[in-house]
Amino acid sequence: MTDSGGRRPDLDEAVEVWSSMNDTSLLRSVAAVILGFALLTLGSVLAGRLVIGATGIGSGDPVTALFIGASLGSRLLLAVAAGYLTARAAPRAPRLHAGALAGVLAFFSLAAIGGLTAAGGLEDPAWYPTVMLFVGPVGVVIGGALRNEPSQVERAG
Repeated sequence: MTDSGGRRPDLDEAVEVWSSMNDTSLLRSVAAVILGFALLTLGSVLAGRLVIGATGIGSGDPVTALFIGASLGSRLLLAVAAGYLTARAAPRAPRLHAGALAGVLAFFSLAAIGGLTAAGGLEDPAWYPTVMLFVGPVGVVIGGALRNEPSQVERAG
């Protein structure tokens, strides 16, 4: 149907809705990655404090296997949760959003290792930061893969 000007108001409305959805999708995509990053960052700080308290490691104490296992395990669980949350919050392509978060984590981990190496303050054991470099991104990708339900956009398309 056309109005008196020869235009199709339904088509105009559909284009306007599509345009607003695209704007919202970009913001929601960025927000999904930020949400996952915030969960991982805040969770890592809290988990780190809990692990230090539970294992009794103090400043200058030797690192124990219990501390390393608890630290890596908590980081992996948080990374999986962050990847899943990012994928759930994503408007479309949930695994792509989890991959973007994994890339951000890998970048920051590499920057931290580079900074520690340049400052001469690489932790003992020296392999620990390298393992953490892989645990975060791999956990995020696993968490993103756990979301097997297609989003609303994927179902409609």
